[in-house]
Amino acid sequence: YLRGRHSFKFGGEYRTFHNLNFGTNGGTFTFPSVAAFQAGIGSAFTATIGDLDSDVTQKALGLFVQDNVKLRSNVTLELGFRYDLNMSPTEADDRFVYFDPLTASLYQTGQGGPRDKIYGNKNNYQPRVGVIWDPWNDGRTSIRAAYSLMSDQPVTNLVTPTAGNPPLVTPLTFTGPIKLESALATAGPAGLAPQSVDADFRNPLIQSWNLNIQREIWKDTALMVGYFGSKGDHLRVSRNINQFVNGVRPFPRLSASSPILPGNALGNITEVTSLGRSRYNALWVQLTKRFSSGLQFNGSYTLSSSKDTNSLNSQGVVVQDSFNIEGDFAPSDYDARHRYVLSAIWELPFKGNALAEGWQISVITQGQSGNPLTVVTNINNFTGNANLRPDLVGNIVVHGEPDLWFSNEVCDPRIAGSCTANSVFALPVSANGQFHMGNLPRNAIIGPS
Repeated sequence: YLRGRHSFKFGGEYRTFHNLNFGTNGGTFTFPSVAAFQAGIGSAFTATIGDLDSDVTQKALGLFVQDNVKLRSNVTLELGFRYDLNMSPTEADDRFVYFDPLTASLYQTGQGGPRDKIYGNKNNYQPRVGVIWDPWNDGRTSIRAAYSLMSDQPVTNLVTPTAGNPPLVTPLTFTGPIKLESALATAGPAGLAPQSVDADFRNPLIQSWNLNIQREIWKDTALMVGYFGSKGDHLRVSRNINQFVNGVRPFPRLSASSPILPGNALGNITEVTSLGRSRYNALWVQLTKRFSSGLQFNGSYTLSSSKDTNSLNSQGVVVQDSFNIEGDFAPSDYDARHRYVLSAIWELPFKGNALAEGWQISVITQGQSGNPLTVVTNINNFTGNANLRPDLVGNIVVHGEPDLWFSNEVCDPRIAGSCTANSVFALPVSANGQFHMGNLPRNAIIGPS
């Protein structure tokens, strides 16, 4: 709708996701070493007894309005607002089952428990603003700035695991020495491992902003320099709320009043929460030349930093300490400090006949510095599921060579007599012989570029 200096856009969308899921889980048996594998003694076991079926429907309604205002001949303002109602997912037969920490009980949605939905509806208000300014009003320079707040609708795989809980299905887990031939009998009495969703779960929010300047530095060629940033909050992350604390689980068994399996022993309880966060900051430089005089190119360079608590929200419990999500805040798995991209086309200046004319040379190249690596031990019985990171006992030196990527600062095993220690890491064992959380940060080493 056009009126005076204003150009309005408005509209909306209605979305429905319908997932019919079915499957079985053969289980996982983990061996800490080849010798243990040969002896048939594992260190961890998970299995699901029963069929994993669900019929999930999830709906959403979104409405937006945007106004593009021409304040002056060289200043344009964009104002926008969006509203999203992300409705709680439902299951056709109320198969969602959740664990309630307040009562240490399992409840099935629609059966009179504390929740009538697996997680509540959340209203999402999303403003945005942008400005474009040509300071000299000559069409050669643009200064742009923008900010927006955006929400994300969770996908249905957040809730489908809760359809695999008792009384419909029996998920089992066991951490510690366990024999392959008697795994089910060993895990059964103490291995019930329900999946759940935090009652306070809310939709993830992303704030995004940028400030950039673009200038035509010579004919058909423009240079852009900009700062781009984002901030993610209430991001999805899974944790084990029944992680061992001083050797004891907070919820050793279901309460006697639980409507499902009262008094049954509990193992790990995987709960999806919205306690994650992320941060991104980047300097972006781009040089672009439109096709003229037989040449066209587009080159860009980015200097960036990306950090988060977890980089993939559907990979299960990956945080070292489920009661300290912030302890895993570190460079993102995909963080790359430097990155360049270049593409170019050069039309060769040969003239004269059909064989000589029309030839082009083109190039596309990109490169980046390395992504981070996380070093872990195979110790997972301290917390119940997550592998501990080691203790750092020296300074890491990255050699960057295939046969020795890193070592401690005084050790090069390729040089005889140079090593005064076997490793820059040590198993996280305290003076009294007990395990503890390793002090090596997540993603502490940069891999190959």
